[in-house]
Formats: sequence, C-alpha cells, structure tokens
Amino acid sequence: MATLGLALIATLVARPAHAQEAAAEGETLQQQRIYIVSHALEPELEAVAARAGSAARAALREVEAADWSSADQRFLGYDNEALQHITEARRLYAEGSQAYLDLQLDNATQLLTQAIEEFDASQAALEDESGLGTALLYLGAAYIFNGQTRIGRRVFERLHRQMPHIKPDPNEFPPEVVEQYERSEPRSNEGAIHIMSDPTGAIAYVDFVPRGQTPLTVTGLPPGEHTVRLTRPGATPYIEQVDVGRGQSEVQAFLMDAEGNEGMAEMVAGITGHELEEGDGPIRQVGELLDLDKIGVIRVSYGDSREQVKLEMVIFDVASGRRVLRGEVQAPRALGELEPVVQRAVKQGVENVLRPQVGQDDETIIGSGGEIIEGGGENEDDEGKPLWKEWWLWAAVGAVVVAGVVVTAVVVAGGDSDLGQNPNGQVVIEFGSR
Repeated sequence: MATLGLALIATLVARPAHAQEAAAEGETLQQQRIYIVSHALEPELEAVAARAGSAARAALREVEAADWSSADQRFLGYDNEALQHITEARRLYAEGSQAYLDLQLDNATQLLTQAIEEFDASQAALEDESGLGTALLYLGAAYIFNGQTRIGRRVFERLHRQMPHIKPDPNEFPPEVVEQYERSEPRSNEGAIHIMSDPTGAIAYVDFVPRGQTPLTVTGLPPGEHTVRLTRPGATPYIEQVDVGRGQSEVQAFLMDAEGNEGMAEMVAGITGHELEEGDGPIRQVGELLDLDKIGVIRVSYGDSREQVKLEMVIFDVASGRRVLRGEVQAPRALGELEPVVQRAVKQGVENVLRPQVGQDDETIIGSGGEIIEGGGENEDDEGKPLWKEWWLWAAVGAVVVAGVVVTAVVVAGGDSDLGQNPNGQVVIEFGSR
C-alpha cells in the first residue's frame, strides 16, 4: 500500500474515563442546528465541490440530532411544496425497495413508480440523485423479474440517459437483470446543451449531476429528455426539461435570491479566501443568516494527482467563532467514489461535534481503542483495500480500527482553560501506513 498520511486536528473537549465509557455505550447527542457548505480553491473544481457539499448534506440526514432541514431549504432555495414531495418520495422509496427485496414485486413496482413521480416533482430540492437512481434501478429489475421486460428496459433507458453511474451490481442482481440493463445502453452520445445564466457563475446540473459554473457547454449526451437545474446559494433554482437530439440545445436561466436570502451567494463566495482558523467574516455571516449553532465548510483542491482531490473540512461554533473540528483527506474525484467518502466522514465528524463533552485540564493520551493510557497506541492489520475505503479518516476520538496503519492520538491542554475553550488545546490524530 502506498504511504498515505493524514493529520486530523479536532479542537474538542477532552473527556475523562467515565465519559469515554459513556461514549462507547452510545451517548445521546445534543440537538443542534448545523449545516455544511462547500467551495473550491480552483474554479475548475467547483463541480466537484458541489458534489462534496451535496454528499455532506446527505450525511446530515443520517444524524438524528442534526437539525439541518430549515437551513437546507433556505440555502437551496426550495419551497414547502418541494419539501413535501421529496419527503414523500423518500418514504415511498424506502417501502418500495423493501418490497423489492421481499420479492413482493407488484407492490414494489407500484411503490417505486410513485416514489419516482414524487422525486420528479421535487427536483427543486433534489440535490442528491442517489435515491431517484436506485429507485429506477429497483423498478427496472422488478419489471424484468415479473416478466415485463420491455417496460423494464424503458426504465433502464432513462437510467442510462440520466444517471449512467448508477448500475446493477452483478454480485447483487441476477444475470438477466444485468443483461437487460446492458442491452438498454444508448447507441449514440452526440448531444450537447449550452447553459447560460444571469448572473453567471451558477452551478449547472445536467441530470442531477453538477457539471460546472455557467456559462458552459455539456457534451456527450445521449438523445432524449434531460433535466437541467441551475443553483445559486439562496436563490430559487431554475429547472428545465430539455429534449436533446444530435445538435446543441440551449438553456438561458435567470436566478433571483429568495426573500430574506439576499447576498448569501456573495457571502459563500467570500469563504474562498478565508484561512478557516476562526469562524468569523463570511463564515459567521452565512451561519447567522441560516440561523445555525454550528456551520461546516468543506474546501476542495487538487490532490496528489488530477484523479484525486484534497478535502479539508472544518466546523465552527457560530456564536463564538471557535473551530471545533478540522479534518483533511485525499479522495478519488470520480463520480460515485467521492460521495461515500464524504458522507461517512461527515457523519462521523458531526456526531462527534454534537456529543456532550466534559472539560479536563490534565494531559491525556488516548490509545487506538479509545482508552485512556500513558502512551500512544498502535494497531496493525494486514493490508487490504485502499485506505480511504477501509477507514473513516475523519473519525473523531473513539474506537479506532485502521487496516494497515499505525494510529496515535494525543490530547494536549494548554494553560488553565478547559480543553476546547483554549485554541492551544487540540486533539491530534495521525494516520500513516507501514
């Protein structure tokens, strides 16, 4: 395994042994209003940053104590009707996918068809396409299982056209489903859409995937209907269904800030040059505008190669401006590979930030199993998958099990202040493979 190092610095409150034991048994997290925004240091990475932000916000939905919905609606600019549609879509998808797994195929096709209709009606709020894509995948498979191959292939044609990165895993789907999916692949990809907006610099999504900032031209599209969505922080999104042929189609959008969100896009853009040491300036402005207790920022830049990106995530307390967590990792930028890395990292980091903590001034060393010891801890296992697949690099203090790495965590308190209140008190976790 190639050497991969990471330093995770989390300005957290150290906890004594009884608090560590409580965490291991499952503490009740503190309900707080929290949201995460993203940006890129290089303009050509804005589409990747949009994907990272979308994945991070999807992770917030998995943290029960995270109160994110009001900020999400305001940041993405969608109304209550879109919220109702997407809530119903997710409910129907959960029931339909379970019906499919239980081989209740008639019930599955009905529920999944309704879920897809609700997802389509919620496109203003549909930042994460995975639910819609998986619903289409299960629906096509259910029709094929039921002997309705022609209808199943039509479903797969849409999946190919709009979300080709979502496909049946041969280890999970039978050969006939995989075969019909492959036979549904379009024969040409010669279409293009030229997208413009006023103001410029909006993030343009084609088929629920961010493609970059306007103006831009998206090429390599198969013929048929494609969904174009343009977003700007705080603005009502623009959505258009475009019928693409062999030539080039055009989309012109006008984006207007929703009432009460004026200036949000400029505030978010101002984070680009921020040093991320304290939650002041535009970070505090965005946090206060969204009425948050905690605000997270994901910064995206190039990694060791063009196929990788470096992701830096920080979370700040809005009221005090104090940084409560910082993590950094390199991840593959490919569609479908970046997203699970971000989702698992954000979920772990946010759960740590929302965990009740008890101050302690003494120097404490935390071992690889999360125990309080006098020296650093080590844990070595056999090499396996790439490190970013095996371990959650932004994990907070707790049980640490890493494939092929040595883990040392040291908590150091400076001065007489409680650790976490003093910027010199930090949890430092270093990861490196042997």
